[in-house]
Amino acid sequence: MSLQLNGFRLELSSPTFSANVLDLPEPADIRALRQAHQHEWFTHWRDGKLYCIPQVTSPASALGSTHVLQCNDHAHLHVLVARLNDCLPKCFPQYEAFRHRPFAFLGKKDEFVSKITKDWTNLHPLVRHFEIRPKFELDPRIIEMRDGETEIGLILAVATRWDIRAPIDELQAAGIDLTGLHVVRRNPGPGERRLAGRIGSIAGGKVHFSDSYEGVRSLPVQDVWLEGGRASFSRCLSKVLGPRFQQFENFRDAEQGEFLTGPGVDQLLSKMLDVLRNASPIPLTSDLSVSVSRRLEVTNQNSYKTFVQISPSQYCFDPSRTKRSQYAWPGLERYGPYDRESFAKRTPRVLVVCPDSIAGRVGQATKLFRDGITSVAKPVFEKGFANTFHLVNPDFGSLSIPLFGAEQSAIVGVYRTTLENHLARDAAYDAAIIVVLDEHARLPDASNPYLHSKALLLANGVPVQEARSSTITSDPYQLQYIFQNIAVALYAKMGGVPWTIDHGLTVDDEIVIGMGTAELSGSRFEKRQRHIGITTVFRGDGNYLLSNLSKECSFEQYPEVLRDSTRDVLKEIKQRNAWRNGDRVRVVFHAFKPLKDVEVADIVKSCVDEIGNEQVIEFAFLTVSFDHPFKLIDTAQQGRTKGKGAAKGVFVPNRGLMCQLGRFTRLLCTNGPTLIKRSTSPLPSPVLVHLHKESTYRDLPYLTDQVLKFTSLSWRSTLPAERPVTIYYSELIAELLARLQAVPGWSPAILNTKLRTSKWFL
Repeated sequence: MSLQLNGFRLELSSPTFSANVLDLPEPADIRALRQAHQHEWFTHWRDGKLYCIPQVTSPASALGSTHVLQCNDHAHLHVLVARLNDCLPKCFPQYEAFRHRPFAFLGKKDEFVSKITKDWTNLHPLVRHFEIRPKFELDPRIIEMRDGETEIGLILAVATRWDIRAPIDELQAAGIDLTGLHVVRRNPGPGERRLAGRIGSIAGGKVHFSDSYEGVRSLPVQDVWLEGGRASFSRCLSKVLGPRFQQFENFRDAEQGEFLTGPGVDQLLSKMLDVLRNASPIPLTSDLSVSVSRRLEVTNQNSYKTFVQISPSQYCFDPSRTKRSQYAWPGLERYGPYDRESFAKRTPRVLVVCPDSIAGRVGQATKLFRDGITSVAKPVFEKGFANTFHLVNPDFGSLSIPLFGAEQSAIVGVYRTTLENHLARDAAYDAAIIVVLDEHARLPDASNPYLHSKALLLANGVPVQEARSSTITSDPYQLQYIFQNIAVALYAKMGGVPWTIDHGLTVDDEIVIGMGTAELSGSRFEKRQRHIGITTVFRGDGNYLLSNLSKECSFEQYPEVLRDSTRDVLKEIKQRNAWRNGDRVRVVFHAFKPLKDVEVADIVKSCVDEIGNEQVIEFAFLTVSFDHPFKLIDTAQQGRTKGKGAAKGVFVPNRGLMCQLGRFTRLLCTNGPTLIKRSTSPLPSPVLVHLHKESTYRDLPYLTDQVLKFTSLSWRSTLPAERPVTIYYSELIAELLARLQAVPGWSPAILNTKLRTSKWFL
């Protein structure tokens, strides 16, 4: 293994530097000071002190008193990181910064759209207004890959930026439906937001908004651009390119792969190293400069291991953990599900809903799903849903939706009426499968038949599985893999436990709580977003216990609601598990964003007060996030090949690689070469796992191993997820809750009662 971070090691010219320091307990005073002195002084506030570095030789005014500061002091390193962020754009005037912290700029030489279409004939003139360029960020970060060896690394993040510079009225004239897309101001004035609004209509030379900031109802078409992004590109270019759009997408995927795959990122790092070396040294203060020396290698030295390879998880299929498999589906076929002896719905009733135009084909697919597929060589769904999950005569009832001759605007109404009439006669189902035509699956949420059907069935306590017509009618070879995923998800939605993992517990009881939130408005312009706190609860061995949705609250109220929700969950778990006096209980929290000290303190105090002093409780608070710029590159990894195609997963570290980034921070690779689907797939980001300082349990390697194992607990697929289910399930719940808000009359109340232990969101 030859492991590297996507960045560069920096060398400071001196162990100390001079700066003025001013006591400033209140951060509210900073803005006025900065505005008054911004041309002469660089300022950075931290922990009640304002650090000031002169930007001119002889400042006309003084700030604070001069001190000699140690570079290896953690607080002073933060000052140097901020100063380097300030200096980088000035060191590279050839790159126009569109953001300064971190320094972000666009590549000048490469533009993918023009490169792909330069030799195409009869090209629509609007295409030249679409641009996709590489986007680079140079982000200084404090890292500590070995305890006590703190340093600054300069991280290079690579992505793409999508811009549309076509006149809005010309896009409309080309027959493109722009309704619902967002527009940005071409030249925002002082204090104006770049994002202007969402298009409701275009008429009279103006864009009229259905949603916007500060009540702006319209703007002239010449004042705005269409906001770039994959969705806008797809809607516009699929229209103007017609049949050639898929060809364009294939070329675009290949071009982006040149930059975003492992070898692409590796080449960019080598090129950027030369650029940064030529710009070195970079002066930070009058007596300190920084130079870029080499790339950031990750090495194990002597007895200290900066990185380790975590052993792969074993899937378990019985409570004693004796029936195990390295892979999920072969284990299910061999042993059956984990709870096969205790599953309460051995003869489930499943309602299959589909349009009448494909009812025959759906009926054939349903029989294959129930009984198995044996018509292909080396079948992998031979036993079918019934025998794999040890079910007895499962009943699959069908309900045809009469769509023949129905207008598109009436489709939702037909689905709702047919379902309502059927459920009025018979609502005793354990699950439902909703099959929708492909063109209906892409309809907006407010008119989406699947979403309306799901809301209606959930309100009756019936969890729902979606399937598109093109998916459910695939050829038998593909269908067997599709059916594996549907079978696992459907069984879990009915309250079943397909498998758990082999995580050895070290205390009497361990509870892992995932904390998330859903924004309910769905609008980017809403001033007062409403939130629902989402709590998913698991045993340490991966058994899903329950989910809890809080009452609606504002963002400011969320910490308090989170505290109350956590307290209520622990109270319920204590009663359910019959904790005894003296039991040692560990409570592990997984959050997608860092918790503040006051939030952690409130949660701990509230939980201890509620549970009482009868148990010995340990707390661990983890941030589990992809919101960071770090990548890991293994230049010894040559990827996997299949047939004559290009290798997939080149330079991608193995799944389970754990790398120290800081004393309380680890990077964890949850993807790997065997899980990469295409040779052009971007280099995957590792999960960043950070342990909060208020935690009373601090075994970070154990906790990081647990995060990895929880990625194998996703019952949405037979393959591991990139995120642990504590976070992933919260995200799935949040996504569906936000979409269900578009359904009239929807209420999430049922989700806290009859469906509380169902994985209805898979």
